Amino acid sequence: MPRYIEGVTAQAEAMKTAWAVAGGSISDLTLDAFASLSAHPEVKVLRVPEVVPGDSELGCSVAGGYRASPPTLIVTESMSKRRQHFTLLHELGHHIQRTTLDLGRAVVGRKDRVSFEDGSCDAFAASVLLPEDMVDQACVAFGGPTAQTAVDLFEASNASRAAIAVRLIGRLKASGAVAVVDGAGIVTFAAARGSVFPPAKQSDQSRNPLIRAALEDPGAAPVWTRDDAQIWYQTGHSSNQLYGQAAWVGDRLMVVMVEEAASWRTYSPPRDFTAARASSRWHDCDTCGRNFEVKVRCFTCNEPKCPKGHCNCSEPTEKRCDTCFLVKHTSQFDAGSNDCKECA
Repeated sequence: MPRYIEGVTAQAEAMKTAWAVAGGSISDLTLDAFASLSAHPEVKVLRVPEVVPGDSELGCSVAGGYRASPPTLIVTESMSKRRQHFTLLHELGHHIQRTTLDLGRAVVGRKDRVSFEDGSCDAFAASVLLPEDMVDQACVAFGGPTAQTAVDLFEASNASRAAIAVRLIGRLKASGAVAVVDGAGIVTFAAARGSVFPPAKQSDQSRNPLIRAALEDPGAAPVWTRDDAQIWYQTGHSSNQLYGQAAWVGDRLMVVMVEEAASWRTYSPPRDFTAARASSRWHDCDTCGRNFEVKVRCFTCNEPKCPKGHCNCSEPTEKRCDTCFLVKHTSQFDAGSNDCKECA
C-alpha cells in the first residue's frame, strides 16, 4: 500500500466479515495463516522459491501472486517467515474481494480500482496479524504511533515490519510516511498518507539525516528522534522537513515521519518551503580528480564519496603553486587555480 487510500479500512473489515461468513476463522489466521489456509477447502497455498509463476496476477505491493482458477495463493519462500504470512494474507484478500459480490462492486466502483484493491489487501493482512486491541495498547504510551510502537508490535506479534508499517499509517494524526529500511539505507517497504509521498521501494534514503544518524552508529540509542528528516525522491527532490523517529526492529530500521502533530512531541507545527533538490548525480573528486556517479555519501560531511573512498574529509589541505613552487594552504588558492593568489 504505497499510499493510504480512503475506504480501505472499511473494505478490510468487510473482508474479515466475509471470510467469517464463509466459514473461515480470523483468529486462526492470526495464529498461523499457513496452517489455517492449507487446511481450507476453498483455496490452495503454493510456495515457490523465487519467481512467481507467470499465470498469476502480479503487480502487488508484496512478493506473491493470486491465481483465480483454481483459487491459489502464491508466496515466495525467499522472504522471512513473518513477511510470508503478510504476503499470504494479502493474496487471500484478493481472493475474498474477487469472490464476494459486494466487495467486488466496491472495487469496480472506484476510479483507482487497482490501488484500492491492493491497498485493501494490505490493510486486511495487517489487521489480521495485528488486532485492533494490540495496536491500541502499543500506541497508548504516546497517544499515537512512534518508532517504539513499531518495536513493541514486532516483539508482541508474528507480524512483519510491512504489516506494522501499514497499521501505523492508519493511526497517524497527520500526513506522513512509515518506511522499512535495510542496513545500507535502502527502502524495502514504505507507505504514506495525506500530502506526503512514500519513498520508492529500493530507493537510497541514507541522505535523510534521521536515517543517516541511525546507520552511522546503530547501537548509540534505542530510538533516534530528529526534526529535520526528509524523504528523497527519484526526481532529485526531497519532501519538506519532517518530524521523525527511527528504531532498529531486528535487522531493519523502521522510520516514522510526519509533517505535524508528532505523537512524541508536545508541539510540532509543519515546516513549509523546506524541500531541497539533490545536486548532480555526477561529481568530481577533489582528492584524486576522478569524475564519478554519486552512489554513496559520507556520514560525516554528507558529501559524495568517490570509488576510492575520498570525500571532503579526505580533501588535501595543502597545495603546491605552479609558479612559485611553494607549498601553501588551499585557502591561498582561488577555486580551480594551480597558482596561489600572490602569483595569480
